[in-house]
Amino acid sequence: MDKTNTTESDTPEQNLSEKHNKTKSRHPHDRKSVLDFRKYTKQIWLAGLGAFSRAEEEGNKLFDSLVKVGEELESKSTDIADQTVEKVSEKAKESVIDTKDKVEKILDSSVNHSLNRLGLVAAKDLQHLEKMILQLHAKIDRLAEEQRKIQEKLAKK
Repeated sequence: MDKTNTTESDTPEQNLSEKHNKTKSRHPHDRKSVLDFRKYTKQIWLAGLGAFSRAEEEGNKLFDSLVKVGEELESKSTDIADQTVEKVSEKAKESVIDTKDKVEKILDSSVNHSLNRLGLVAAKDLQHLEKMILQLHAKIDRLAEEQRKIQEKLAKK
């Protein structure tokens, strides 16, 4: 028989005692490993709690920051939208005014044409005649003044 670790003088009690000693010698090492494992596990747990806490703090800060950016963007968007609506409104008003003016001119022209065909005088024609009458009055007044001056000269001679 080949006994590598035991000698012939070893008895079964000695072998059992050696095994018990080996177990005792491993036990403090095993115990240290268990303690190290528990310590490492606790550190992992604490690191997780720390990460959660930091994430919560940073998350709140990030959330607040995002809200602030959103408010600024909304304000800018509202300003741009208001400006755009104002520009569109102005262009629409201009377009309505232009269209109204064109329609009025077309209606005036049609009404005047119809009145002329019927032989009636339009308000525009009356205004033109009134203007001509006033011009004639002014010319008559000047001619009358010139005639008076001429008669005065002739009377002096």
